[in-house]
Amino acid sequence: MATLGGTNFKLRSSTNNDPYAALEFTAAAAYTAGDIVTVEDIVGVVVGSVAIGSQVVVVYIAAKILVPCVEVTSGNLASFAVGSKVYADVANNEVTSVAGALNLCGIVLEAPSVGDETILVHWMGALGIVA
Repeated sequence: MATLGGTNFKLRSSTNNDPYAALEFTAAAAYTAGDIVTVEDIVGVVVGSVAIGSQVVVVYIAAKILVPCVEVTSGNLASFAVGSKVYADVANNEVTSVAGALNLCGIVLEAPSVGDETILVHWMGALGIVA
């Protein structure tokens, strides 16, 4: 399996003590480290940048990971309180507090500040599986 790390991949879990889980598969597209992607029924975060046809690793469970989020404003700050749900917006490569048709993917671990574009979450990429 690939080493956990990469320019835009920001795992904050201790790989020795905190739970994380990953999938490895052949990339059907090019991916950049930190991309939020859907793999069948789960959502995860790409560990390292890869070209089409290369092996890609996607973390779908992480005790602590810093991911891109919709820009935090004074209008949506309360939606990102500690313990709040976040949803994977794969099309925009970020998480948001607005569910819509998006998959639930985790909870906020650290409240962001206005202007932040990343957020620390407990990532649970299989939460969208209901049956």
